[in-house]
Amino acid sequence: MVLLDLIAWTLFVYLVLFVIYRFVIIFNSSKGRMADIYKREYQPVIERKITVLIHSHNNSAKVKALLEAFSGQTYSKDKFSLNIILDNCDNENVKLLEILGGARLWRINSTGAKPVGKYKAFAWLLERIRAFENTNAFVFIDAECVIKKDFLEKINAALNENAVIAGETLRRKKFFLNKLVNLKNKITARVIRHGRFYSGLGNVIDSDVLVIKQDILEKIEFETTDSGFEEYEYSVKLRYFSIPVLYSSDIAVYKNRAETITTIGLEDYKKRYRAFKTFLNNFSVLFSKSGFSVKEQVLSLVYPSAVTFVFWNLVLIWGSLTYPGTYFAKTISVNILILLMFSRFVSELQCLISMRCNFRDYYHAVSLLLISPLIYLRSMPAGFQVIPRNTGKREKSRPVRVNFEKNTVDAMITNGKNEFPCGLEISKSDENASVTFIFKDKKLKSSKQPRICYAVEEIIKKLKVHGFSLKVCSNCGYFHLTESTAAHTEGEQGYCLYRNFKENSKEKEFTPVWSSCRKIIPSQAGNYIRREMGLEKK
Repeated sequence: MVLLDLIAWTLFVYLVLFVIYRFVIIFNSSKGRMADIYKREYQPVIERKITVLIHSHNNSAKVKALLEAFSGQTYSKDKFSLNIILDNCDNENVKLLEILGGARLWRINSTGAKPVGKYKAFAWLLERIRAFENTNAFVFIDAECVIKKDFLEKINAALNENAVIAGETLRRKKFFLNKLVNLKNKITARVIRHGRFYSGLGNVIDSDVLVIKQDILEKIEFETTDSGFEEYEYSVKLRYFSIPVLYSSDIAVYKNRAETITTIGLEDYKKRYRAFKTFLNNFSVLFSKSGFSVKEQVLSLVYPSAVTFVFWNLVLIWGSLTYPGTYFAKTISVNILILLMFSRFVSELQCLISMRCNFRDYYHAVSLLLISPLIYLRSMPAGFQVIPRNTGKREKSRPVRVNFEKNTVDAMITNGKNEFPCGLEISKSDENASVTFIFKDKKLKSSKQPRICYAVEEIIKKLKVHGFSLKVCSNCGYFHLTESTAAHTEGEQGYCLYRNFKENSKEKEFTPVWSSCRKIIPSQAGNYIRREMGLEKK
């Protein structure tokens, strides 16, 4: 009896606190709407430079549509750039995207030909471009999304007051289940997570569109993890450094797909599984010296859903009726438990009122209430579809090896009198890099080096022995590569000092070590140029 009392009282107090928490969050969300209106009315029109990162896996047709949507943005074309990450795409998808202009393509080819995942791919690309990308903010978006013409304008406006912003995803096709999913997403984004922001609490960044300022990524790196999911782990990290995550309904993206009970249940299970695994990974935070908001962020990963809340209430009611002799059953009547369950439904009604819903939304809310148990039951066996079966054999986890596709670039060599066209084949993996010099039917390959710049330098030295000079940026007098830049770009890019030296420009222009142009001068002049600019002592 003592054990039953302990379990019942713990569960009851937990559910009561959750109901109180929910009412406070909804109240703060309503107050926050007035603050949002004030921000919109007093925003200066300053266009920031935005770098867009698009994650794609074998959906080239949707990427093409998304690129066309970005080309039709009302935002200034010189104020944003597009990067497409091809996450283990097949050759057909790659070839279709390679002929499209207006975006830089980045290919990931990992062992097993399986996609590394959206957030791992973003982290992979950020390691290569964050240090030299001249931008104010990064936008992470899924390739399946559809955007409106003012998408970047609204992002720019939201960046006036916030550093990390998560957007909202809606379904565009007018199917019945899509409408229910839209209502559920609106309640989550516009009320619960919006209210958490104005309550000084953290938010998870598991949205299809995410905006982060450059200075935040410099302070807190977007890292991959072996024991969790990046969108949840990074959210805990942001809360640890007291960086709020705003959920904005203004930054909305759309998906053209018809939902079914199976797809909704599968997605529901995936989110619960990721949140629970992250909770287990950070469970020790609850007993550490971290602040309350960090502990609450970890605990929020296992807050009960509406169906779970009702289930535990029914368990308490059953326990009170089955074991009337317990202290809990004598103190807390069944009517109080029913009132607690009713208060949960009142909070849902308050969400709809706070959103200023129309009559159709109330109708869909009733439909969602009736269909939620079915979705939850469908999500329970979903784990068999997304979690690999245990074969009984324990295999050591191996890190995913990411490789570049071998890229061939055009270059020139000279003997001091004449110039001859040639090619460079660039090959790089997580472990090493190599460069192969190609001239007609002859090839000269470098040894495996830790960085590409070392491999290019090796080719330059080998050609110099034979009386030839390779005309690439790495062998140019205007080229400047510092150790810090090499570390950030893994030896792939350095500074071009041409405009800094000729036009007294203060902007930093980056260029790959293997690139070439008409302004290339002998590398011997580099020491003089750097001394004149004060980069080296005279």
